[in-house]
Amino acid sequence: MTAGSIPTDPDSTIFTVTEVANYLKLPVSTVYRLAERRQIPGHKVGRQWRFPRAVIDEWLRRRSEAGTVTLLVVDDERHVLAMLAEALAGDGRRVFQAENGQEAVRLATSTRVDLVVLDLLMPGMDGVETFRQIHAARPNLPVVVVTGYPESDLMLKVLEIGPFTVLQKPLDLLKLRRIVDLIVGT
Repeated sequence: MTAGSIPTDPDSTIFTVTEVANYLKLPVSTVYRLAERRQIPGHKVGRQWRFPRAVIDEWLRRRSEAGTVTLLVVDDERHVLAMLAEALAGDGRRVFQAENGQEAVRLATSTRVDLVVLDLLMPGMDGVETFRQIHAARPNLPVVVVTGYPESDLMLKVLEIGPFTVLQKPLDLLKLRRIVDLIVGT
């Protein structure tokens, strides 16, 4: 099998992390995170993850049939917040919006939230402290960090807290939606 190709016989195909990432159109780091948390079906052979295609296809089918999903979008810029919420809204989805870290922590800890989309650079409580508090209260809650500063000290600090997926601004809204769909299963 060549890099990036997808075999046609789903019953006999076993994906590597890179192949399943290509198949699902996700960053490799997201696939690793999902596998380590046992949120995607796979198994380790030695130190390498393996994913049977038929099992991945069934997992995708089941996730698409799941019920209502609650998302929390956090950004201090109202127009960005509204754009993200609109891009992520849809059937079977409820989208909460928070304009600051305090509000985000309150919502994430008092409401059933399935995923957080979090801006890092915010006044007051920045995204790092917001992530730290959310992660302390809900360590398994998936977080997608959105930042225009992927090489910043803030990114280094958030890396110390726990696993997350990162997307760089300016955002490709279709990519954001695809990643969120795969993480929460809609």
